[in-house]
Amino acid sequence: MSDMYILAEKELNYIETLYLYCNLEDFISFSIRDKYNDNWSKHWSFFIEELGGLDKFELAVSNSVNGDCYEFMYDYISDTLLSQSKILGLSNGRTWYDFSNYRLGIMDYDKAKRANSYNVVIQYKQSYMFTLDSSLKGLDLPFGGSFEQYKIKRIDITKIAKHKEDYTVGYGFISPYREIANWYGTIYLGHRKNGNVFRIYNKTKELQVDTKEHPIDYKKIEMFSKYFGDIEDLYTYELELHRKYLRDSLGIDNLSELSKIFRAYKNIVGKIRIYEDNDYNKKLIKNNNRNRINAYLITDFEEYKRVSKKKYKPSENYLIDRIIKNINSYEKSLNVQMKEYEKINLIDKIVTSIFGNKDISIEINDSEDVAEYREFLDKVKIIRANQSDILFKEANKVFSSIYAQNPKDLF
Repeated sequence: MSDMYILAEKELNYIETLYLYCNLEDFISFSIRDKYNDNWSKHWSFFIEELGGLDKFELAVSNSVNGDCYEFMYDYISDTLLSQSKILGLSNGRTWYDFSNYRLGIMDYDKAKRANSYNVVIQYKQSYMFTLDSSLKGLDLPFGGSFEQYKIKRIDITKIAKHKEDYTVGYGFISPYREIANWYGTIYLGHRKNGNVFRIYNKTKELQVDTKEHPIDYKKIEMFSKYFGDIEDLYTYELELHRKYLRDSLGIDNLSELSKIFRAYKNIVGKIRIYEDNDYNKKLIKNNNRNRINAYLITDFEEYKRVSKKKYKPSENYLIDRIIKNINSYEKSLNVQMKEYEKINLIDKIVTSIFGNKDISIEINDSEDVAEYREFLDKVKIIRANQSDILFKEANKVFSSIYAQNPKDLF
């Protein structure tokens, strides 16, 4: 017997939560005439029409601060377009506006630039996302344009399955996640702080909870009832991905890369195995025989090429600065004053042992040491030419009272 897939009477796969970033300047031409043959006029035709034609539009832009098209558009959006929506309030430096399909959080142009942040956050409503297919075809984009212009802040890929078995009770989990927790009946694999968390919970119970903070959402009940026939025995399997993990670990940046997201979903969720928490399986786990457990799988596995993180290798200058700081701290702690050419003797050996046999360049501030330093460099060249270990022995002898036996102990 081998692993089996969780069988459902019916299931629904969709994107439940979607938060996006964008910058208004990505949709606005700074050089209007250069964009006449592009999609610019299509995206912003309503501005032109509101002002009574292209000539009046250009005049309005030219009369704005420094003739900046972006500044003008931002003011126009704030004063005209957004005034037609419901203002929700100010939060984290953004003014939030409520539209039928999403909420917009807009930060002042200059504040966004100073904070090195996107000036617009878009939070789509779950009731709206439920109406779309997984490809997000027909997604209402607030400023027009293409998927490439909208950066993903957060995306939750959800599978809601209708089945009798409750895998949140009496089951264990083998997965690539380190953390496993059960909070109030919800199984969490991973942690939000890492930008990648998977959860399993009883959707039926969630829909029936009625509290002051989270009253019953009858709209959701109606939506799920229409799809499943009723809301009995519904369970949610949900992967939540945040921008940091999407960008740094998966190499995913914007909404046009949806296919990559679904491949990554199968790569992550396809590794999760759910097993019965019985004595036999506990014994297999204790003996490190997890592969012998007959488990349940949530979805197919698909290979995904993750972003390979390059290991940071400090430059020579960075290394030298760090060594000098450590030597200075040794001097201070032991109340010993080394001459600068003596420090360079030590630094040269440490750097050479890491970067190879090549000259290093360090300035000497103390003029009285210059002559001795030049004499030392000449000596180093002779020693290097003869491939001798005299330099290392001399360094050990001169500085043995100041640092540990191995010069590398300094860093």
